[in-house]
Amino acid sequence: MEYRAEIFDQMQLLYDETGFNDHQVHCEIGLASPIDERLLKKALLLTLSSIPILATRYSALPARASWVSLPQDELERAFAATDDAAVFEAARTYRIPETEGPQVRLCLLRGERGAIAVTMNHMVADGSGFKEYLYFLAECYSRLHSNPDYSPATKIEGDRGFDDVLRSFGAWTRLRVVLSQGRESNRRGSIGFPLSTGDERRPFIATRVVAREKVERLKAYCRPRGATINDAALAAYCRALARVLGPSALAELEVPIMIDMRRHLPQCEFKALRNLASTVAIRLEMKAGESFEETLERVKRRVDWHKARRLGLGGFVKMSLLFHLFGEARALRLLRGGLRHPLICMTNLGELDAARLVFEGTRVGSAYVCGSIKHKPHFQLALSGFAGSLTLSSNLYGSREDRERIEAFLALVEEELSPFDERGDARFAQRA
Repeated sequence: MEYRAEIFDQMQLLYDETGFNDHQVHCEIGLASPIDERLLKKALLLTLSSIPILATRYSALPARASWVSLPQDELERAFAATDDAAVFEAARTYRIPETEGPQVRLCLLRGERGAIAVTMNHMVADGSGFKEYLYFLAECYSRLHSNPDYSPATKIEGDRGFDDVLRSFGAWTRLRVVLSQGRESNRRGSIGFPLSTGDERRPFIATRVVAREKVERLKAYCRPRGATINDAALAAYCRALARVLGPSALAELEVPIMIDMRRHLPQCEFKALRNLASTVAIRLEMKAGESFEETLERVKRRVDWHKARRLGLGGFVKMSLLFHLFGEARALRLLRGGLRHPLICMTNLGELDAARLVFEGTRVGSAYVCGSIKHKPHFQLALSGFAGSLTLSSNLYGSREDRERIEAFLALVEEELSPFDERGDARFAQRA
């Protein structure tokens, strides 16, 4: 079987080829009790048979890029298990070779308090699709736990394009965003995170967990101000950058943020893995000495301004026009020559639903998802929620020095996400 490669499938590959990131999405699930390894492998293989796009290799033939089905015996390499923590650490940052497949890989760390690392090729799914896959994996495991003969009734192989998003807007709206929205994905400015200049390029995922109690206090702080956790995280990110670089270096900071365009579609079942993420650049002038509340207010105004103008739609409209006017091969050449990736960006992968990430008979203690691993000099902050907590992460091909510097920076972001004292009362320390 062969499936057409969609526009955003090829865009994700282009991000790797032009030095932005390695186009993978990652998840780590911490287990508070043992899991049945045999059932977990069987559940994984069920997902490959139920979601055919995962059981493929990528073929970039000149006339037609496509996904080609793999023989059954090649699907076994999607699963691995180990007792070695160092092997599992490497699995957390695994990069799937898209021309070999399968396009998902799971590694189990055995033990009383083991863990599961799942990697998926970003070419086949964005963060929201990846989360739906994780729920499906958990459901397959749970059903097998009670019925060893279980097999999903239907295949998940619907339309993987984004035309349905475009059709949800009128022609006049699409024309207006083309004329009014700027270069969402392209770099403007030269502000970058201070990374090492050495040759060491080892992949790592740096994380910091903001406890549930602190997240609840932050929500209570944001609520009367009409702000979201995402608004607060963006404000904290900018303020932490100002503390590292100095406000004078951030006079016109632009931070592209990811937008899930599913918001423009009616709620529907999980019918296909696909990429429906767009970006919009949030421009913010940092001001020395202002309080967190003042930064948050300006961030909220800016984000609300973009929301009123069909946040993220411009990228979809322009990409569709480009491929229709110039054809696939020429459009990709034009994009390859014109991409200037942002040096600093942010993504929020949303909440992992603890009620759906259930492996029957096993307790899940923690979980987070994060995006692709960046290549220097690019830097990204990612957010992921689970059971009320919030995981901050940043992924990089870098050195030990880079990792230490980023871990210290994540601590600054968490500090900025605490605009209240221990009693929960708002405080207005002027740290920026």
